[in-house]
Amino acid sequence: MGKVKRHKSTEEKYILQSIKLAEKSLKANENPFGCIIVQNNKIIAKSTNKTARFNDVSKHAEIVALQLAQKKLGKDLSSCELYSNCEPCVMCSFIIRELRIKKVVFAVYSPKMGGYSKWNVLEDSGLSEINPPFADPPNILGGILENEAKKTFEKIGWNEMFLTHSR
Repeated sequence: MGKVKRHKSTEEKYILQSIKLAEKSLKANENPFGCIIVQNNKIIAKSTNKTARFNDVSKHAEIVALQLAQKKLGKDLSSCELYSNCEPCVMCSFIIRELRIKKVVFAVYSPKMGGYSKWNVLEDSGLSEINPPFADPPNILGGILENEAKKTFEKIGWNEMFLTHSR
């Protein structure tokens, strides 16, 4: 009897692409992060980390991808989903909330820097009451293909930085 192939979920499909972007980022002498913004099952923006390239600490993959998405759709990205090989940091998470991203999917938890597992910006319902109003917290899925994504970080010795963590 042959091996049964398991179909990849939508989340896995886009996380695999974000892992490939992280690998590309690493080859460009950047930290290994990749992000994809999806609307109606279509990629509308993607980016690698660009902090070294532009000598700008704010050029995280998520922020660059969100900026590209805004150029196409404006400031309301409530119809979009964000996929990243790593949990967005607190800086990226604040921008994700302000732009109203409806769903955040990531592979590796970041319990020391994460905007979900450490600082909880992504899930903070109190932000929804701030004027101008933020959207309700996005749906959050973490740990999708976590082991596959960790391999990229292991290449640069970041094993202890990312620990298996579940909420």
